[in-house]
Amino acid sequence: MASEASQKKSKAYLFEIHFLRAFACLAVVAVHVSATNAGMNNDTFDGFSYFLNQIGRFGTPIFAVISGFLLFFQVRNKGFQMGKYLKSRFAKVIIPFILWSVAYRYMLYIYNGQGIGNPLEEISGFLQGKAFYHLYFISIVVQFYLVFPLLQKLFRTQTTILIFLFVSFLISYNLYGLQPPFDGPVGEFIASKAFMPIWIFYFAFGAFLAYYWEGIRNYALKRPMMMSLLALAVAAGAIIEYNMKGYISNRGLSMLANIPLLSIAIIGMYPLLSKLSVIRQPLVLIGKYSMGIYLIHPMVLYLMARHLPEVYWNFQFVAPMFIAVMLICVVAIRLITFIPLTTFLLPVPKIKKQAKSPAAASEEAARQTA
Repeated sequence: MASEASQKKSKAYLFEIHFLRAFACLAVVAVHVSATNAGMNNDTFDGFSYFLNQIGRFGTPIFAVISGFLLFFQVRNKGFQMGKYLKSRFAKVIIPFILWSVAYRYMLYIYNGQGIGNPLEEISGFLQGKAFYHLYFISIVVQFYLVFPLLQKLFRTQTTILIFLFVSFLISYNLYGLQPPFDGPVGEFIASKAFMPIWIFYFAFGAFLAYYWEGIRNYALKRPMMMSLLALAVAAGAIIEYNMKGYISNRGLSMLANIPLLSIAIIGMYPLLSKLSVIRQPLVLIGKYSMGIYLIHPMVLYLMARHLPEVYWNFQFVAPMFIAVMLICVVAIRLITFIPLTTFLLPVPKIKKQAKSPAAASEEAARQTA
């Protein structure tokens, strides 16, 4: 009975992760909407579009945190079964990755006449997520999936997770800006943004969250205003940084500090924001559809850039364009889910229902460890 209650409690905790995933999704779309707008304006930004582009850089590393969290959280609570793991990852990530890579490659052929080149180069490009600009991150996740069976075997306790976090920080820190001492495809891959070890710290921080979840979550939930101020401080620091240094990559060194702080801050803001249904309901839906939105939105933007009149690419339309892209993606995903076997194209997780409101349930859980 105790283990069953603990399992139910663990499932309830994941509402904050869906919330975090929604913020990551919104951030990634903000980057690509602003970048597409800039591309349609001779690669220039205005103040607002550049703000969206830079603040949105938090999104991709947070997705890596969530990926690491979900895998390690499941191992912590249910153990690890290789057969089930391979089947799940293949169906939910690898098949969609392949199908969408083909779809984007075909789109480029139709619109740009970009034919099939050397088969080996095409396969290598697919594996590195080069079929379109956003797919590199799915390649990174797949690389992490390949090493995860070993990682979960080595790091299964809170102490070993701390070791994993420390070692991964050193790896990500030292690989920043690395120039391989050799040329060729391997050297190019190591220097590319699709090289997973550059991102390993964010997956490790997800593992850290999974194994210290109750303590971190409840500390954050009891201090929603403090967490809100922390999120604002991180955002303000990012604004100062990009104004002083210029363009900031989502792999920049400052992200190694900002992503853990911002992730915890957003988790702590959950009960505060979830009290407002006008905010909660859209974010729950975006969190649920986040992978589908991630896969689809660049295609929506690409088609918009080729079919919308030039007047709509004025800087004043950046915010309406962002909203339009999100709405189109949500509607498209909803329609696609009615087609049989679409889980292989757009995996949509089920959100568990709570008898109490999310905010009330979160506050009660926080009090349990007060």
